[in-house]
Amino acid sequence: VGIIGLPNAGKSQLFAAITNAPTTVAAYPFTTHTATPGMMEYENIQIQLIDTPPLTDQPPEWWLPPVMRRADALLIMVDLSADPHPQMTTILAQLNRMRIKILDDAAGESEPETMTRKPALLAGNKSDLDTDGKNNRTLAAKYEGQLPVVAISALGKIGYEELKTRIFQVLDIIRVYTKTPGGKADLTDPIILRRGSTLEESAAQVHKDFAAKMKYARIWGSGKHDGIRVKRDHVLQDGDIIELHM
Repeated sequence: VGIIGLPNAGKSQLFAAITNAPTTVAAYPFTTHTATPGMMEYENIQIQLIDTPPLTDQPPEWWLPPVMRRADALLIMVDLSADPHPQMTTILAQLNRMRIKILDDAAGESEPETMTRKPALLAGNKSDLDTDGKNNRTLAAKYEGQLPVVAISALGKIGYEELKTRIFQVLDIIRVYTKTPGGKADLTDPIILRRGSTLEESAAQVHKDFAAKMKYARIWGSGKHDGIRVKRDHVLQDGDIIELHM
């Protein structure tokens, strides 16, 4: 998940707090000069976040657009202590320069083939300075329904858990666990799959031979009955436990 925003939006402060990765945090802008990766723990998985240099009216660094296009999702941060609309105008213009699209066109126009569509989450930072909540309300009123919107305070450590949950949700992934016949499921090391993935796709993640040689599988979780036998095309759900038989 790539984190983007304008100078002093609080990106690096949030990144340092939820990943414990080394980064420079200061009260002045442009403290981040390169892409900095860090791992955020969410329940029993880790999600990689990428802190990036702040966006400005100038063209972004040459390497930033390909990094953002390769990301699975974007976390856009705005400063709720100021009017969020001009900030979003600048951010959306820069994303357009990077050939990245996160919003639907109001007119329903088809997007150019050169554009890359990315799921995104909008985080309004410094919510503690938005004392009457006006900026957060106007931000949500404009973008809620197109983007998930969450209010946080990186400095005050407010809204972290909701933010982590929203990041997990915007990635649109599921966790599937495996067990051996007669054994217990390993609930500490799930297989990560795209939502809508099938049993056959999960078997291939375990080992390529499983997908080819699997005779049948039993599933706990999304079946009508625990331990029910399912076919290869069975669509899995988050938290399912599978038992593969060869």
